Amino acid sequence: MTSIRVAVLLLALLTINTTQAQLREAIKFNTMGLDMELLSYGGSLGGFYSFHRSEAVSLDVEADWSLIESNDTFSYYNYYNQPVSINNRNLSFVKLLTGFTWFPFLESMHPSMLVGGFAAVGPLLSLNTADDETLIERWGHVETDFAPLYRAGVHLRVMSGQGASYNFRLGYDYASFDQVIDSRQTYQGIFFQAAVEFLHR
Repeated sequence: MTSIRVAVLLLALLTINTTQAQLREAIKFNTMGLDMELLSYGGSLGGFYSFHRSEAVSLDVEADWSLIESNDTFSYYNYYNQPVSINNRNLSFVKLLTGFTWFPFLESMHPSMLVGGFAAVGPLLSLNTADDETLIERWGHVETDFAPLYRAGVHLRVMSGQGASYNFRLGYDYASFDQVIDSRQTYQGIFFQAAVEFLHR
């Protein structure tokens, strides 16, 4: 399983390196933006940079920080009306993805709103800290692990004028570690992403 993950990561890096020179010749314009995600197992904040070979196809690089929630975490208020949590899971994911976005119906749709698809793959780094410590003590010892993350789905782009757009993605992601990280070994599910995108001149 580890050799497969290493092969996937090397393939992603090789793809970036081999296409970099070609991109300089083929790229028409670049965009960048910020995104937020609602995941089946938490939420994310991050950003992305896209190399547009045409109006219909872009190659994307995305980086996000995810806070992971656990199914067995329980919160309540004590006698003094103070919030108390049981079975906290202080787990974060850092992901770096490379992929593409494709709008196959460019000619038949109004340019202000496009519907297409996307796919991406890349390394996922887990940062597992202590569950019942203060913030500073929690990050004194961090357990880390890597896994490949795969995702794909539907992409909606709504133009807002002046080169800016709003992007919405609905898709499915999948990542499986070699060992159990907190309460699970496999993290997968439906996710929703909202982003704002700007031209990078």
